[in-house]
Amino acid sequence: MAHIADDSPTTSDRADKARLAWEVYRGANGGEISDLITDLMHLADVDEVEGGAVRTAGYAVSNYLDEQPAWEPTPVYLGQYQPAGQDWITVATGDESTEPRDVAGCLWTLMQKADFRTGEIAEHVKDLARGYVLVADNGTAFRVIKNPAHSV
Repeated sequence: MAHIADDSPTTSDRADKARLAWEVYRGANGGEISDLITDLMHLADVDEVEGGAVRTAGYAVSNYLDEQPAWEPTPVYLGQYQPAGQDWITVATGDESTEPRDVAGCLWTLMQKADFRTGEIAEHVKDLARGYVLVADNGTAFRVIKNPAHSV
């Protein structure tokens, strides 16, 4: 996976770079964005770009997919645990379509490993979804929080 620098443009920034070309193309030819992409592939063949349209399209798709991690939505909820005396570790996330309870449920196995009673974990999941921090006898803590980096 490619690593994108923090100052990399966002999806909107990148789209704005292509907007003028698309508007000129659409004004002259109409059609869909896919028509522009197809014509650009023909251009790569006609201009004898090394590997032609197929290689150019392959690179374009690869570059687009490499950039995706930087553009994924910021998770809304974080399911975390904290081994005694250590930092919080995020092991589950949820987006706008996910309830805190779903994220809390992802902590089930870790709660078992921390010796929470299996029969009580369903209630612990509900407590985590309500915002409680639970601490096992071995000092491992669990929580589900709203992601501070998520902007509404």
